[in-house]
Amino acid sequence: MGNISAELLVTLAEPTRLRILNCLSTAPLFVSDLSAICDLPDGTIVEHMDKLESLGIVRTYPVLPYLIYTLAPLPGTRERLLRSVLDAVRGDPAAQHDCAAALDRSRSRFETRVRGAVMNAS
Repeated sequence: MGNISAELLVTLAEPTRLRILNCLSTAPLFVSDLSAICDLPDGTIVEHMDKLESLGIVRTYPVLPYLIYTLAPLPGTRERLLRSVLDAVRGDPAAQHDCAAALDRSRSRFETRVRGAVMNAS
């Protein structure tokens, strides 16, 4: 196991990052969605997202004036490692609750945000 896999495991061991990745494995989300689900300030979520993005685990897409976050495809071993950890977490009732909240927020808020961004651009 190389340094990249070890760094991924260390990153996944942090509880908030694991919750974030669990949520993103369900649906693309905005920082405000993750803040609401994790009950943490936006700034805290952004710090975690910066770390996850620097490791190539998540990627962003602009939905101006916001960014939406998704899981990034990872090469080979890293992808299998991430999927294995997320699959193991899914049996936990708290993780299931987070996934349900992520799906609900994604569906309800994405359309509202995109519509608002289009109207503001006009």
